[in-house]
Amino acid sequence: MPGAGGLRGVFVKPQKALLINPYIYDFAAYSFWSSPLGLLYMGSVLRRNGFQIGLVDCMEVVEEKRKADGRAPFVKEKVETVSGSGQVARRLKRYGISPESLVEKLSHMEPPDLILITSIMTYWYRGTHEVLGIARKIFPRAKIVLGGIYPSLCYEHALQRMTDADLIVSNKEVDRFYRFVEDSTGSTLPYKPDLHDLDGLPYPCYDLLDAIPFVPLLTSYGCIYHCTYCATPYMYPGVVRRKADSVIEEISYWHDRGVERYVIYDDNFLYRGDLYAQPLLRAIADFPFSVSIYNPNAVNAALIDEETARLLFEAGFREIRMGFESADPAIQKATGGKVTSRIFESALSALFKGGFTNDMVGVYVLAGLPGQNWEDVKRSIDYLAGLGIKAHIAEYTPIPHTPLFEQFQTMARYPIAQDPFYQNNALFPFAWEGFTERDLAFLKHYARAIKAKPG
Repeated sequence: MPGAGGLRGVFVKPQKALLINPYIYDFAAYSFWSSPLGLLYMGSVLRRNGFQIGLVDCMEVVEEKRKADGRAPFVKEKVETVSGSGQVARRLKRYGISPESLVEKLSHMEPPDLILITSIMTYWYRGTHEVLGIARKIFPRAKIVLGGIYPSLCYEHALQRMTDADLIVSNKEVDRFYRFVEDSTGSTLPYKPDLHDLDGLPYPCYDLLDAIPFVPLLTSYGCIYHCTYCATPYMYPGVVRRKADSVIEEISYWHDRGVERYVIYDDNFLYRGDLYAQPLLRAIADFPFSVSIYNPNAVNAALIDEETARLLFEAGFREIRMGFESADPAIQKATGGKVTSRIFESALSALFKGGFTNDMVGVYVLAGLPGQNWEDVKRSIDYLAGLGIKAHIAEYTPIPHTPLFEQFQTMARYPIAQDPFYQNNALFPFAWEGFTERDLAFLKHYARAIKAKPG
């Protein structure tokens, strides 16, 4: 061993990366198993490349109000009243920690070399803009990258507004991100996975959280369907599926770390179920431990038969959410034609036979589609009540790069194409004399109050 005057080893200081999930401004928000999954995946990729990773999740929840299934209300604060000409005034709130709390957190951290900030909903960009400014002020020398759904769908808007970012990337530009990291840090990344190789990705770095109330399971990219209100085909033109064995291994990994709840956001989960979902569900049911699984995204009722329903129940799905859209055949066809009332009734019968009860089934009904009448939504609520199911009203969100957005954007009562803030469904962008905000308020109350016939 060399003495004091001998040769010394060369110490290379590891690069530091900070992940930030920004707070948001909205009129209503609740943590329905929400999580910055893409951000945490990229954190794990950087960690595999030797980076030290930190995380600031601004979307804190009220833990004492967390439900048994993992959902919880976000901490919130009223900030301003928003109203348009002739429109109902609405109280805008900030969900998550305050800017002052964020400044306090960041001020006590060692300066990172790289900051990754995500932005999910397009209409949440105001919070992202503020968080970018705070991060830039506190860490002026750090390189800041903005990614997520907002820049993927509103790239030009992000370029104009998010000037504190050194790089803005869409979901299709991971190679550009890798090049930027190498150029800005002067190092070579030995590990640059293709994000569409779902079986080869490291697990998202949920270990950075103080507690892990649930873990989302990424089982596919893309969608075989082309619903006219959905941007998935634009963001992921092809369909890539993860191997069932890989999903099983991840569940086992997180179970060993105390996780019992899992969330599946997968538009294709039941597609060709005999080759994918059914073998996966059987393997989950055969675990020597039980799990709880939730699917906030609706599965396609047309793909639910009695065998699939039984396996969903045995695997631990605590509820099943399905998209119904409308009882009107014309609207069913216009929004994608995935399901008809006859097909839906068959799926519901299969779920009941498989062990699910009325309160374990959630069904989405779309409200506020361009030109839609409020009576259509009421008929859909009544129809579902007659089948023993309560409707969940899903207010239509105008999403860029979708057929409905491109066809009807000029008919909205707000400039939805110019300012993503007005794409917020809480603002009811397509209200008209046949479907007003007063009608929507009545329908929400009606859906909660109507008594569903026992199934």
